[in-house]
Amino acid sequence: MSIKNISDFINELKKIPAPRKTELFFRGHSDIDYELKPGIYRNTNLISNEHILFKEFILRTPTDFLNEKSALEKLVKMQHYGLPTRLLDITSNPLVALYFACSGNTKKDGKVISFRIPNAYIKYYDSDTVSILSNISKRPENFNIKNITNLKIAEFNSDENIQYLLHEIREEKSYFQPIINPEDLEKVVAVKVKQSNNRIIKQSGAFLIFGINIEKKNPATVPTDWIVNSSKEKIDFTISKDDKKLILKELDTLGINEATLFPELDNQARYLKSKYN
Repeated sequence: MSIKNISDFINELKKIPAPRKTELFFRGHSDIDYELKPGIYRNTNLISNEHILFKEFILRTPTDFLNEKSALEKLVKMQHYGLPTRLLDITSNPLVALYFACSGNTKKDGKVISFRIPNAYIKYYDSDTVSILSNISKRPENFNIKNITNLKIAEFNSDENIQYLLHEIREEKSYFQPIINPEDLEKVVAVKVKQSNNRIIKQSGAFLIFGINIEKKNPATVPTDWIVNSSKEKIDFTISKDDKKLILKELDTLGINEATLFPELDNQARYLKSKYN
């Protein structure tokens, strides 16, 4: 039975076991068939040119990046303005995820995905693991760790591919030591970023950041045990396309709408025009 209103949704939320050494995050898909992939991996041309997109965006708007010192901060700003990156938006507020599951794709059923992420995989903006994963964005499409994953740490870090990555990381962390573990490059981690813009604040936003699967063209995958198993735990976060409009109206009464989640002026205008038209 799918979610028909906010009351149904809250009842399903109550079925999620209390977190133990984990933290709950959510993501809304307006199309139930969407995959858990960051935007840069949804098109082969994009991932092939990720390093170029990263640099081109900054060189075209350099003054907008004066305060962003790390690769992560730059990726967050790029994501904010719609450039595909290796970040995937998540939220700690389930009602925000419900909004995104209902917003758009009116001819498709939606879904809220609930993640129970172990504390060990939840990082902060200054994490070394996050620096490693963020700086993969600057490496060319042929970046890979083929044939070197079984090497000792010192030998692994002496590989040419890894040496270039270390160079990128040291641009933001000059003290960074050459001790990258190959397992770190193949991880997905949740990252809590600085509350540096109103959109992140309003959306209770965080991100999943994706490493690679041996080669840069292949993304790391979200561990299946992070995702609340709807069949096993009898939890259904599916939203019928026919119920999206009603749920959005209910969310609006709770102050969750386009204007509150996207506080930029153009979104305020679009919301007001729609509300009073």
